[in-house]
Amino acid sequence: MANTTLPRRARQALERVLVDVRAEMGQQLPQLLQESELALARAAPSSDSKLESARLTSIRNLGRGVQAFSRRYLASIETSLANLQATRSAQGKPTDHPVLELQLLEDEVVSDETTLVNMASRMESRNSLALQLLGQRFGVLAGAPAFDGESLPLGPYALCNALADAADKLELSRYARLLLFQQFEKAMAEFYPPMLDALNARLAQDGILPYLSFVPVRVRPGSAAPAAAAAAAAAAAAAEDRGHAGEHAGGHGGDSAPHQDAGHAGSAAQSPSSSAAAEAANPGFAALQDLLHRRRALINKLRPGVQDERARAQLPHGEVLGALQHMRNTATKADSPVDFRQILLAQARQLHGHGVSLAEADNDSFELLNLFMNQLQRELRKSSPGETLVDRLRLPLVQLAMRDQSFFTNAEHPGRQLLDAVSLAGARWLADDDLDSQWLGLLQRAVASVQHDSDAGLDTFTDANQTLQAGLQALARKAEMAERRQVDAARGREKLEVARRRAQTEIARLTEGRNLPEFQTALLEQAWVDVLSLAHLRNGEHSDAWLQLLDVTTRIIDTCTAESAPPLGPTELECMRAALEQVGYHSENVEAIVHRLAAGGDAADEPATDPDLLLQLGTQVRLGEGHAPASKADAPLLSTDEQSAMELLRTLREPAWVEIENDQGQAQRYRLAWVSAHTGQILVVNRRGQRTSHDELETLARKLAEGQMRLLVGDTPPAEAAWDATITSLLRTAGEPDALPDGGNHGH
Repeated sequence: MANTTLPRRARQALERVLVDVRAEMGQQLPQLLQESELALARAAPSSDSKLESARLTSIRNLGRGVQAFSRRYLASIETSLANLQATRSAQGKPTDHPVLELQLLEDEVVSDETTLVNMASRMESRNSLALQLLGQRFGVLAGAPAFDGESLPLGPYALCNALADAADKLELSRYARLLLFQQFEKAMAEFYPPMLDALNARLAQDGILPYLSFVPVRVRPGSAAPAAAAAAAAAAAAAEDRGHAGEHAGGHGGDSAPHQDAGHAGSAAQSPSSSAAAEAANPGFAALQDLLHRRRALINKLRPGVQDERARAQLPHGEVLGALQHMRNTATKADSPVDFRQILLAQARQLHGHGVSLAEADNDSFELLNLFMNQLQRELRKSSPGETLVDRLRLPLVQLAMRDQSFFTNAEHPGRQLLDAVSLAGARWLADDDLDSQWLGLLQRAVASVQHDSDAGLDTFTDANQTLQAGLQALARKAEMAERRQVDAARGREKLEVARRRAQTEIARLTEGRNLPEFQTALLEQAWVDVLSLAHLRNGEHSDAWLQLLDVTTRIIDTCTAESAPPLGPTELECMRAALEQVGYHSENVEAIVHRLAAGGDAADEPATDPDLLLQLGTQVRLGEGHAPASKADAPLLSTDEQSAMELLRTLREPAWVEIENDQGQAQRYRLAWVSAHTGQILVVNRRGQRTSHDELETLARKLAEGQMRLLVGDTPPAEAAWDATITSLLRTAGEPDALPDGGNHGH
């Protein structure tokens, strides 16, 4: 650290951090080697003499190498801290035409890298918030953007790399080395979180982002939908109260294939025990069947005389699954689950030589899935990537629903979670800038993995969903980090706006009732507003710097309005030079401005100077220009409804999802991440945490009052909204609209 080129304050902060790390790690590292030595000694002896010799040698090396291991480990940590700026600069430089070199690696090298990367990844996921805060503070010390987990000097990847480097000097066997890595991860699971908290607290005490805060964690992809589960439970309770004695008498007609339902009635009458067993096994699905039967009964009353009363042989469940798998193998296409059912029955009739029917549970699964998918199609945008992916999942979902009826009753079913995630890419409210190639790639790979299994088993959906959710979690963390950076930037813009307003208020107070020359007026309204704003931002309005600049402001006004006022003195002129240079004015322009002010009110001998200086003042880049909110023309006063909408937006305590209509009248979903408590500024981001063009609270208040914007309860994917709508429709058809909690309204 003594040879580092960091600024003095940053070096001192890092030195204190290093002292804390040495104190903590100095106690943990010897214990780590001791635990590894004991674990290796407790291992069963090997029958191979070479392996046993390597084990004993590793035990001795672990006991003897404590001091050398600790010194090398801490030296690696110190080097990474000392090279804070160099590491960040090297990462930021693009490499021109890198030379790719291929070489064969030993299995041990590959295994070490994989083990360390997996360890670091798990450590990062367990401590993501503390690492993000520490990365922000280290970014300040390095004068660079925030460090991520892979580049952070005290991050999990740096600690694991230091572990591998220090372990190289111990000359351990392959087994002992892996055991050391495992003991390290076990120790860090308990020790690392408080160490990160202590380091963040240390840097905060040193004045490095002491008030750093974070955006509350957004809802992760794949969360359960309690509304659908509550609806199924409500339907089940209704079914228990009603019983099933008279439900099957008129409930076997179908709006898609009525000729099949008579066969179902016959088959149901032949095996009542199977229906009771199915109801006992899955009461939620039995409740859904009850709603379907009453729906059929209502349709039959509205369309009498269309039922087919002919009895048909029932198609075994295994044959149904085999026929669906055959459709997969032959790439059979259909527009809906009911169409697949029709194809299946036609093929079975051709095979058996007579008409057949489906078992009641199979037929109900087809119909329920058809209602669900039809509702989902209404939620999707035509020709969108999500619609294409959902279409590719249609037949695999039919197979899954035939095999596992909990698909309909369990919101956390892998098939349901996969469909929720995929349908999001086709949502009608999805903005164009929300589509991301990495996100779409995850969805496409998940769908492809399901398509590769012609059986569409539950394990296939489970594996595909787990892989997909892991990728979505990583993308969600990136979006959270991007949103936090945007919120920090928005708060910075708010502070600048507050400081600018304070400066303008003070200048207006000091110039009230005075008639200033054109040059002094332009100077105070432009350059000097920036000077006072910067002083307010850096030091506050109770600081000596702020009060000194107010005195200089008063003297500038007095010298050009009061005849008896003395000219500006050398101290005041020097203060003006330093202040103007700090807000970006070139030294030549500063000297011209100071020279002009030193002349006071008598500047008749320099008539040509003022236009040039006025032009310079008008074209000079203002403090925060391009980031501060643009001044707007006087807008009409807000109406009563618009005032109420603005107050509602101001009182939002947490980030909220909103739908805002664009110029074409299309509703698009965004995230209202932050609302200023002092100015009219807001922050609206897209799904990737990127700032959008909506940045005025007044504009959103008008949209909310006019119905062009809606506040949402949550970020519900289209598939979940479609399932809730399906349940709501069934309950209303059954005459029980109140059975669904909140009347079926979930903010979709």
